[in-house]
Amino acid sequence: MTRQFQREFINDDNTTEIWKYDLDKFSKGPIETIIIYPKGWKSPLDIIKGENKKLPLSQQQFFNPATGKMVAYFRAKQLGLI
Repeated sequence: MTRQFQREFINDDNTTEIWKYDLDKFSKGPIETIIIYPKGWKSPLDIIKGENKKLPLSQQQFFNPATGKMVAYFRAKQLGLI
């Protein structure tokens, strides 16, 4: 008797995650995860980059990979992001 099943999650941004489990192979979590993006889906960073093109450099927001947050122009310059 195999103990295989899958769970499907639909996120707020309409992405679908499928988590596949096989308790005979690994009992502590999924063995495979599939993420399905809807047609025309854009990541939040792509959306911000598009909005930044319309603004002057001093008003743009930049992504800080060390903290995972957005920072203003002058802070990004201090951190060496730009």
